[in-house]
Amino acid sequence: MNILKQTALNLFENSLAKQGLVLAIRTWYPATFYEVDFHFPFMDMSKWKSVQHIKIKVATGVYRDYTPAGWDVETRTCTLYIDAIQEGPGSEWVQSLKEGDYVTYVGVGSTVHKPADHGKMIALGDMTTIGHYLALQQLSGENSLSGAIAIAEENHRIEFSQYFHWDITPVEQTDQGGFHGITKWVQNEDLENATVYVAGHIPTCVHLRKQLKKTSAETVRVQGFWS
Repeated sequence: MNILKQTALNLFENSLAKQGLVLAIRTWYPATFYEVDFHFPFMDMSKWKSVQHIKIKVATGVYRDYTPAGWDVETRTCTLYIDAIQEGPGSEWVQSLKEGDYVTYVGVGSTVHKPADHGKMIALGDMTTIGHYLALQQLSGENSLSGAIAIAEENHRIEFSQYFHWDITPVEQTDQGGFHGITKWVQNEDLENATVYVAGHIPTCVHLRKQLKKTSAETVRVQGFWS
């Protein structure tokens, strides 16, 4: 990295950066999916009305967006659910984390996903969306989600079913974004008067949106994460 770029990054971080503390780490088997509990002392969670994303520093000059889920307003704690199956700086970062580590983040922002005013809420995506939809469920209160999340590893699908008590089905992922597994699940569902949330792999989100427009779904809200 050249000196000018490094200087600009240092100024950026010095003006915006805040720190969080790693409280606990839980790993699914196989170890490509992580739950990390954080304390973010400078983060005001009291006014969140939609799903948020945190921009976290994972390497020098490299940031990744993660969704806070299961947050507690008073203690300013939350959990990040991080899929590390793809090689890259984000995966290397979460695999290196230890309890007691400090992390740097440079902001929290809203996504387009927030609870629907009426009707059913149906969530569709790949494993990168687990934290995202847990956050949407928390915001929704008693209006529970249903839907399907595509997961490649069989043991991860088993852990998902055992761990989360909600009406979202883990389906087998046979392609990069889980398109075939999700569309197969959708074929048997009544989408009338439903708000459908689509998130995850961007090309898959685009294809799913086109498919869903042919159904009776009232609204389709898309939030792409990765490509």
